[in-house]
Amino acid sequence: MDYATWHAQSCDVISLTDQFNAETVNAVRSHFDHLIRDCAGDVLVDMSSVKELDSSGIGALVFLYKRLKIENRQLALVGVNGKPDELLSMLRINQAIKQYNDVEDYLSNL
Repeated sequence: MDYATWHAQSCDVISLTDQFNAETVNAVRSHFDHLIRDCAGDVLVDMSSVKELDSSGIGALVFLYKRLKIENRQLALVGVNGKPDELLSMLRINQAIKQYNDVEDYLSNL
């Protein structure tokens, strides 16, 4: 899985592409660990290019959310759309992990 990361003001952003599922989740797991361990701010996961999400991807997001929460940090999702958005809404994960239209939307709500 391809992903890109960058720092935006008080948060770190990881942008995922195409699929976030059992086949691809291991490719970003070590980077999630890096974001938890070595970064200090909140974390945004840009899912605007994610077309497929399964229980493994959701599990990785929930794991990241819980680990950040322990350290009084936030996780937010940006650009969630299509089937991934439907799935997160159906499971009510969007009630725990805030969602924003894009990074600028998140930053304007700080």
